[in-house]
Amino acid sequence: MKSTTLTGEDAVKLIESQIAQHAGGVLKALARFEADATVRSWFETIRAMEELINLPGEIDDEVLASALFHLNLEPREFKPRRVKFILHYLGYYYGAAFAERQALLLLQLSRMQNSFAMAGHIPAAIGLSTVAHAVGYLQSRRRHLMSLLYIIPQACRGTVRMPHPDALAWMLPQAEMSGTTITGLLQQRAMSELHDDFKLYVEPHGFTSSHHYHTLDEMSLEAERVPIVDVASDAAPVEYEPVPSDRVFSAAELRNDIALMEAAFAEFKLEDTAFVGLASLVRDLSWQMEDDFWVTISAQDLDALADKHGVSHPHRRLLTASSATFVDALNCHAAFVPFEGALRGSVRSLSRFLYNFKNVCLYSKRRFQIRSGFIFEQRIKDELVKQGFVVQPVKRIERKEFDVVATRGGIIFNIQCKNNLIDPSWIDLDPARFIRANRTLERYYERAIVKERSREELLKNHLGMDRVEPFVITRFPIVTGNSRISSLSRIREFATKADAILNANPDA
Repeated sequence: MKSTTLTGEDAVKLIESQIAQHAGGVLKALARFEADATVRSWFETIRAMEELINLPGEIDDEVLASALFHLNLEPREFKPRRVKFILHYLGYYYGAAFAERQALLLLQLSRMQNSFAMAGHIPAAIGLSTVAHAVGYLQSRRRHLMSLLYIIPQACRGTVRMPHPDALAWMLPQAEMSGTTITGLLQQRAMSELHDDFKLYVEPHGFTSSHHYHTLDEMSLEAERVPIVDVASDAAPVEYEPVPSDRVFSAAELRNDIALMEAAFAEFKLEDTAFVGLASLVRDLSWQMEDDFWVTISAQDLDALADKHGVSHPHRRLLTASSATFVDALNCHAAFVPFEGALRGSVRSLSRFLYNFKNVCLYSKRRFQIRSGFIFEQRIKDELVKQGFVVQPVKRIERKEFDVVATRGGIIFNIQCKNNLIDPSWIDLDPARFIRANRTLERYYERAIVKERSREELLKNHLGMDRVEPFVITRFPIVTGNSRISSLSRIREFATKADAILNANPDA
């Protein structure tokens, strides 16, 4: 097959066919397995991966941390004796069961590193080259790993029991080969609609596109109006429960997570929303944990608990995953999956569910929208200072308001901060809505830049400089060809990007 370039309808047809092929491939790969055993095996593996992801913030012993995270996972360099030695000492901190889970996980990751390398999937092989690399790799794939969990109850229709030691070998290739490909294809489908010059470059072993969309913030997290780290420091003091020192996760930590959410977002009246009922339900469940991590409950008992705490039927339905396709599961944050005639969840799935539901409750609140804008502006100011800009104390000149005004090299940077919601999940679930919203906001932001051009003299006179450059930074990612519009997820590149624009137009 020769290299070729596709545009328009031909490009879209190829993207659609590939989405269907990969989504169908995931279901086909899982169809032979029995659902309950697969839920158990994969959920146990996810537990080990979550523990590994969180270990960098847990280990106080610098020597032990260095030894662990520098471990080479490439089979030729993988030293079982050294791994055993390190995990033996980790067991002193977190117990023998934890050490056994990590020993199995590291062995599985080493084998997967070899499989990816042999198959020519170099980025994935590099991502698993050391334990430190694996932490970042697994964090970046967390959404896809959880999505596989959510489709197991419907996708697994066979009789083959998936043994826990082999779960990663079966599931990680699905997340890596098909899961990440599907999310990329869904984004490319949207790009093909939003860019008139969109192209697919088709090679014998795959294709790439001319335009890309970056959805994630730091730590591979989805963008949100106000991350908890931006408000936690201003919250009222929280009286935390003591947590077991020998566990990475625990029920006490889950209850502390809830207390922190309540305190951090109290100013937005979170207590007046449906969050309260579900938080109370989760607190009750936290006292029923098995191994201080798992919770298994019948659907009837969960309904009774929901009745007790006044949780509405639409909201209680959000607690349990029911995803027939991988695309549906990509945006699921359910706390439970069906398991052995009941429902199974964990401290992590319950915490993740509540954190997402908190956003659902707050996004429609006017005070939250306004306050989140000020928090967003401060975040931009802090980032600009790190990049050598001087943030000026300019908020209003002649009754004209400005968001962020910074200077560097004798140039005024007039930055509009736009906090309009454009949910990245729309790309997967409602691409037409995403495209409409993106086009509307792009036009709005471009008009904002033109408007700021007309107010340049105010800033020039106020700051005594003769050049003003307008920019827009958005809280949520946006697709645009306008180099003066960028998202917070790319804020660390702002100085480089601004310099490139100014150097290309030195007299603009």
